[in-house]
Amino acid sequence: MQKSYTRTTEGKRAREIFEERYDAHLRRTDRLFAYLMLGQWAAAILIAVVLSPYAWRGKTHVVHEHVYVAVVLGALISAMPVTLAFVRPGWVGTRMVIACAQMLWSALLIHLSGGRIETHFHVFGSLAFLAFYRDWRVYVPATVVVAADHLLRQMYWPESVYGILAPESWRFLEHAFWVVFEDVFLILSCIQSVREMRQNAAQQAHSEFTERLEHEMQIASNIQTALLPREIRVPGTEIAAKMVPATEVGGDYYDVVHADKGCFIGIGDVAGHGLKAGLMMLQAQSTIEALVRGRPGASPRDILTDANRVVFGSSRGRLGAHEHMTISLVRYHDDGRFVMAGAHEEALVWRAATGRCERLWVGGTWLGMVEDITSETVEKSFDLAEDDLLVLYTDGLTEAANGAGEQLGLDRLSAAVEKVARAPVEEVCDYLVALATKWAGGRQEDDLTVVVLRHVGLARQAAA
Repeated sequence: MQKSYTRTTEGKRAREIFEERYDAHLRRTDRLFAYLMLGQWAAAILIAVVLSPYAWRGKTHVVHEHVYVAVVLGALISAMPVTLAFVRPGWVGTRMVIACAQMLWSALLIHLSGGRIETHFHVFGSLAFLAFYRDWRVYVPATVVVAADHLLRQMYWPESVYGILAPESWRFLEHAFWVVFEDVFLILSCIQSVREMRQNAAQQAHSEFTERLEHEMQIASNIQTALLPREIRVPGTEIAAKMVPATEVGGDYYDVVHADKGCFIGIGDVAGHGLKAGLMMLQAQSTIEALVRGRPGASPRDILTDANRVVFGSSRGRLGAHEHMTISLVRYHDDGRFVMAGAHEEALVWRAATGRCERLWVGGTWLGMVEDITSETVEKSFDLAEDDLLVLYTDGLTEAANGAGEQLGLDRLSAAVEKVARAPVEEVCDYLVALATKWAGGRQEDDLTVVVLRHVGLARQAAA
């Protein structure tokens, strides 16, 4: 639905850009023809003064009556198109009137030159000028005017159009054929030109939407980053976390919310990544934090089941989305006791006494799939001794794949944790993220999040 809406909105913007550009182009062309009309009027008077006496009277130069024809008839031909070009620029009627007037100017100039064949080229030039409009419809009235003018004058005054008294009967058809011949190519040119204008408008609309989307994604990314825990300090622990989104807005989630004698630690992963996944992640984060702060004594199971109702109602009912997310919610007590609920990746527990990793799996279901997950959500308890590590992560870490398509996997992750477990938790976080990046050859196809917690105990921390 979101993609369909985006395409519809982008198409609407493309039409707006095209119409704005085309209207501006039509207005400029109307004004251009207005100036051309005035220029042709002056040229017609000059031709009537200089050329008409010789074309119609022989070698005797006198003031010819065609001077008055050029002045009066030229004014009549130009008056309406010039007026419309400045009063109603861009109107379809304006360019139709201009098309007819331009062809009438060809007819008048041919008449003033005594039907000289060279002046007939003005017809073809005028047709080419009309292509400036990029509107094939102007050729309909223009062609009708040319054909009617040649036909009627061949019948009643052939000397004014062909310069001879008895032209061949097919002369009209010959001229009409060449006019239509040029029309065909000019019409195709107009259609192609308009098509290119539409394509350019679509490209600009797409560029605008891309820039706006990138800007919005950057804003969403800033919001998402701002909502992450900045400084994580929980009595009795050392905690470090790192999230690396695959796009500007990630679908991974982690949070640490303080509670009585400990905290709640959440980590999750929305199916997919991008803006919609990021919105669902932010909603889950704010909902869980609100529930934890409002009910600090609630169990992780109760928090998740209530959060699921909110996420399900908003994503399905309001956003019309079908995204879901895996999530684990851990309740840490400062004596080293943990209670975990939710279906997510297996947690790793590194035991300082043995130097080995244990895998901790908690069954359950995803958030946002169904409205009530009470019966499917279970809890599991465990304890950490001093210096033991709890490593939580999203699948972007274990599913990082190399060039051969081989995933990093949980075995390699466990071995990496065992290798660096005694280092500060920040270094453990950085090492695991760097390991996944190196394994994937610098490519990242999914969001990646790691949370590392070391239990040190209140007494030892106070002594330190």
